[in-house]
This record gives sequence, structure tokens and C-alpha cells, in this order.
Amino acid sequence: MIPPEFIERLRVTIPEEDVAAALRGFSSPDSLVIRVNPLKSSDRDPVAALREQGGVLDPVAWCPGAFIVSAVAPTAISHHPLAASGNIYQQSLASLIPAIVLDPKPGEMVLDACAAPGSKTAQMAAMMKNEGAIVAVEAVKSRFFRLKAVCALQAAINVTCKLCDIRRFRSPEGLMFDRVLADAPCSSEGRFKSDEPESVAYWSVRKIKEMSYKQKGILMSASRHVKPGGTLVYSTCTYAPEENEEVVDWFLRKSEGAFTLEDCHLPGVPAYPCLTSWGRSEFDPAVLKCLRVKPGNGYTGFFVAKFKRKDV
Repeated sequence: MIPPEFIERLRVTIPEEDVAAALRGFSSPDSLVIRVNPLKSSDRDPVAALREQGGVLDPVAWCPGAFIVSAVAPTAISHHPLAASGNIYQQSLASLIPAIVLDPKPGEMVLDACAAPGSKTAQMAAMMKNEGAIVAVEAVKSRFFRLKAVCALQAAINVTCKLCDIRRFRSPEGLMFDRVLADAPCSSEGRFKSDEPESVAYWSVRKIKEMSYKQKGILMSASRHVKPGGTLVYSTCTYAPEENEEVVDWFLRKSEGAFTLEDCHLPGVPAYPCLTSWGRSEFDPAVLKCLRVKPGNGYTGFFVAKFKRKDV
């Protein structure tokens, strides 16, 4: 059961006309989405092979190599030989967004600050054609090994995995990065499922405040590794303003002008306006440049902010 207090907060957070779609999403199966992995070779084109087996694959316009799959059972994809070989990888629509916003280029140095389970790490390696380097940091040991396994399966050979909390991470020889992704741990409200009690078991307003405090430390720590002129992306899979706009507003003030927000809306990704206030707090109007993903049509609630570090 979805907590009533959460629903009350949701009705204030998102536009009234989008509430029904958000609530339906908590009791509906997620869209089946795959990303074709260009780092793995195959005797057959994965898309053609799936279509020959009855799958209907519709391209995701804003994410090259990603497809929404229908007319096939999810287990048929998760157990498919192409998945077992790493030629295709299941990844939600919302999960694909942060790497697209970060836009890593071949040859660049990239830091993935909260990397497990590795979906976005491997996606970035593919975008970079395995050229340049990604340092993927993960604090939880069990998730760290999952990260390593996903990168190995996906042939992401330009990734170095580090078992470390980003708040204590020290880059070798003071190395600075062209781009940094901080896909932070959160209250995961966008992934709530009414038939999965464990998805909501730990939710509370107190938990939101705890996560907000942690996220501020993660974002500030990640920002110290961005080189002048570099890009920093912060994202969560939650609706809570305390974990989204409030964190962004706090970071803008604490960084004292070193970082500015850039618009990160993507053509084709449904969105609704960010909040410029919550409770008694007023936020920097620049938060309107952030992306709040509108739930429905295969999308779950998600938040993305893109910062640019000023040149020295």
C-alpha cells in the first residue's frame, strides 16, 4: 500500500492533472526497455533478431540504441541469450536520462560518484566507445561487486571500479574530471509499487530528511572533482523536493558562484515544472532549468540537474 502521507505530498508536488497518471504507475508494470550495447559484437543484429522472434521494438528518439519492447514477455528478454551475452541490457526510460544529459565524449575523464548497479556506468562507456576513462565509485560492498559484474558483462573496459564512499574519495594525483555524475541514493519514490511492500517499507518524512542531508554531502564531494569548465549532473528517482530542488538550491549557495545551472530538458522526455518553493523555503529561480520527469507512458518520476563549473 502506498503511504497516504506520501500521496498527500505528491498532490502538492506535481500538477493536479498528472496525479492520476502517477498513482496508476504505482500499480502498473514498468515499460520493457532495452539498450543495445555497441561494445559487444554479435553474429546477428540484436534488434533484427528480437523482431524476428515476434518482438515489437520502438526506438527511443532521445537515446540512440534504446528501444521500448512490446509483444514479448519481460522474462523472455531477461533470459534471452542476447542479455546473457551483454549484447542487450534492460534499463528503464528514466534511468537512461542522466547519462544522456551528462553527454560524456570519447577520450574524456569521467567520474561516476554513486555507480552501482552499473547501468549508467556501462551506458556511459558505450557512449564513450571505451575511449578515455571512467572511475566508478561505490560505497556498499555487495553493490560494488554487482557494479563490477555489470561492467564486465557489458565489456566496459575503460571503467575502473573503486570501493569507496564518494565523500571520502581521493582521486589519484589530484586528477580532475571533465564530467561527473552523482546519481544519488534517495527515497526512491518514483519506484514505489503498490504490490511490493518492500518498495515503501522504509519511507517516511524523516527518511527523506536523512537522505537530503546525505545527498548534499555527496553532491558537494562530487563537485570537488570537476575540472574548470567541466560538467556535473545530479539525479534522483524521487519526487521529494527536499531531495531535489532543495539540494540544488543549497549547492548553488554553498558553491558561491563556482557552478551555474544549465537547462537539461530533453526533446521527447515529458516534463512538468520544478518547484521554486516548498513549505517555508524559497529556492533560486534557476531550479526551473532542472528536469522533473512526468510519470506515465513508460516513465517513472525522476529528477535531473545539470551544473557547469566556471572556468578559472
